[in-house]
Amino acid sequence: MGYLTSKEIRKKLKDCSASTLWRYQQPNQKMFEQPMPQPIKKCAGSSSLWDESTFNEWLLKYFNNNQFSNLSS
Repeated sequence: MGYLTSKEIRKKLKDCSASTLWRYQQPNQKMFEQPMPQPIKKCAGSSSLWDESTFNEWLLKYFNNNQFSNLSS
């Protein structure tokens, strides 16, 4: 099982800000069909860790395919 840091996640999400990363994780966000998974270990700064396979699955299913689709409706 691999892990990704906040910094690596932000890079994969087109260099988004830390606040945007936080918004993507909120259950009430409306940009994606499902919110971004929460980190498996929360730490200060860029050292929070996400499960790589879980994040990559969300990235392919929701971020890459549905990015901003709900904003136009």
